[in-house]
Amino acid sequence: MDEKRSINLTIDGIPMNLIIQASEEEIVRKAAKEINERVSKYKSGYTEPESFYFLAYATLQYAIKAMQQEQKLEEIEKISSKLDEYIKTE
Repeated sequence: MDEKRSINLTIDGIPMNLIIQASEEEIVRKAAKEINERVSKYKSGYTEPESFYFLAYATLQYAIKAMQQEQKLEEIEKISSKLDEYIKTE
């Protein structure tokens, strides 16, 4: 059984204390790093006065990517199902 671990992160200056599975620590830290990099990129290119705008931009971009991946996975599952049906009829 995977142990739980408490980690501290900072996203756009906001401190966060999370309790996660030890096996997820690397990916959680990587995700936080990518969000911080994306927010910094937006801050350098846009002039919105509040930090939450940049967090919203970064969140939207990652949500879009996640939904696109889900859509691709659904398409792959449909193709796989059709292949299984084809193989069964042969």
